Amino acid sequence: MATTQQYFNLVQTGKSSWKAVHIDPAVKAADQTNCVPEELFGRAATARMTLPERFPRVTIAVVALALFTATLTMEVDLLRSAGFRWQ
Repeated sequence: MATTQQYFNLVQTGKSSWKAVHIDPAVKAADQTNCVPEELFGRAATARMTLPERFPRVTIAVVALALFTATLTMEVDLLRSAGFRWQ
């Protein structure tokens, strides 16, 4: 009878995010209940998320606003250098 084995473990990286970690079935761990040592992914579970990772839509909005502001500023500067008078 064939049995299927799980070749990955899930490591929690945040409050609601998990990452699948590949396990080599040929490597035998000393502890058979847990194939991945806790020290190996200890920092991955406690790593803080950066602002762009946490709020990707806000990051895109800020970049778009910065591009729009730079374009508008350049346009006004070009109009002034061309002799346009604001009245």
